[in-house]
Amino acid sequence: MWAGWGAATISLNKGRVGIGIPVSVHEGLLEVTKMTKTNRIANASQKLVFAALMFGAATAAHALTTSVTTGSFSSQAGAFTVDFGVSPINNTGPVAGNALPGDVLVSGTGAGVNYSYTDGALFNFNTSSSLPNGISARPVGSTDNFWSIGVTPDTQDGPGIVNLGAGVSYYGFLWGSPDASGWNTVKFYNGNTLLGTYDGSSVLNPPNGNQNFARYFNVFAGPGEVITKVSFAANTNAFETDNHAFIAAAPIPEPEIYAMMGLGLGLMGWVSRRKRAQAAA
Repeated sequence: MWAGWGAATISLNKGRVGIGIPVSVHEGLLEVTKMTKTNRIANASQKLVFAALMFGAATAAHALTTSVTTGSFSSQAGAFTVDFGVSPINNTGPVAGNALPGDVLVSGTGAGVNYSYTDGALFNFNTSSSLPNGISARPVGSTDNFWSIGVTPDTQDGPGIVNLGAGVSYYGFLWGSPDASGWNTVKFYNGNTLLGTYDGSSVLNPPNGNQNFARYFNVFAGPGEVITKVSFAANTNAFETDNHAFIAAAPIPEPEIYAMMGLGLGLMGWVSRRKRAQAAA
């Protein structure tokens, strides 16, 4: 007993005689210690949650990257190609397309992605056709049907819209006779959010509409981003493409998932450090 306090005391050092303190005070100190540890854990957890949320937000930043390759088809492994099929030669007009908006030219499912190509027109003519004269020009390397967006005839009115279901991480196409902005404009979206806009200067500089030139244009979504829609527009004749390709996007974890993972990892680390400290003691 400690005469100065007149209450039962407990030694602070187990197995040895130490300075005694009242039981009530000791319990209070233990409670403070527990609260301090709890607060440290809570603060650490809050920091982990905040960091995880910031990581999730950062991954949502718009960050398309592009490349230009030779060849008529995508060089990306695993890409699904839409080549618009083969129709009988028609040297006087399109093989598919009408003047009504919302005309679906091609649709289907590839690599787990539901896709559709709307508006514009499909052409398939040979070298004896007069259609390239101010109407549309087959992209170099295209051999069958190709997609054309223009203003005349009104069957190839645009914009041409590609819908890509749940989204893709990669999209590419053969770009023929590249023209400047206005003549050739392609836009990539995630839902209604514009990710990027490109014109013919992305593949040919200066973009002069050279009908003997074509390149494959590749677009890659950034981390945490997907491409769900592509728009092809031309304010004059014409924007010609073929052999479109895409790769399905992997599912994107929600920010809450990152937060839960971060919290779990943080608690596991705290338990591990506590066990090591106890072993050392």
